Amino acid sequence: MPSDAQRKLIFNRTSYSPSPEQWAVHSDPTRFKLVSGGERAGKSFLSAEELLSRLFEGKLFWLVAADYERTRAEFNYTCQGLAKLGIEFDASSRVDPGRIEIVGGFEVLTKSAKDPKVLSSFAPDGIVVCEASQIDYESFLRIRTRAAEKRARVLLSGTFEGSL
Repeated sequence: MPSDAQRKLIFNRTSYSPSPEQWAVHSDPTRFKLVSGGERAGKSFLSAEELLSRLFEGKLFWLVAADYERTRAEFNYTCQGLAKLGIEFDASSRVDPGRIEIVGGFEVLTKSAKDPKVLSSFAPDGIVVCEASQIDYESFLRIRTRAAEKRARVLLSGTFEGSL
């Protein structure tokens, strides 16, 4: 787990100034975190920054949502953060599916939860669930199962309106 000083350095380089409430999310060591807030409250940006601050805890990370399109904000913010950090990467122009290949063998993949059975392949080291209230329970269980093998951290982010 990155230290607070390491996180502050990363956030400084990406021009992210977390509020005390956002800082509490980043510094909490819990494996499963739920972040909720209103529209345009910064949840997607927080999620991307959390992913960036934990990037060196593994090699494979997922951005999961009810459909690929709902991963777009986190995907774009992650790319912007990598660029600000000066880390070499190559990103697909699409998010359906999307892939960010990062120097050193790191990968961020987008996944759709439309069919929970496709939430498979190699076990990820971290998962960000985008608009988490819009995935179904079966998909949540599948995400939890996929996280178990490597004790991956899971950040569920979104608003509660229309939640399943």
